[in-house]
Amino acid sequence: MSDKKKGSEPTYAAASAELEQILHDIESGEIDLDVLSDKVERAAALLAICRQKLAATETKVKKVTADLAAAMDQSAADDEKETP
Repeated sequence: MSDKKKGSEPTYAAASAELEQILHDIESGEIDLDVLSDKVERAAALLAICRQKLAATETKVKKVTADLAAAMDQSAADDEKETP
């Protein structure tokens, strides 16, 4: 799994890479049934982490773009006020 401290969440890239490895292991067909169960549970946890990170990033991007649009609108309004 991960060699990070217990309880720390992997980055999106690390979670995605680990998911790819789990998929490869499962597709190989050479995985023990007991290990398969553990890998499927880990994959579910990693998917939840990835979804959360994607949602958080989407929220941040929307906020930044909304702030930029508002700033541009304000700048345009200020320019119109200055034009005689």
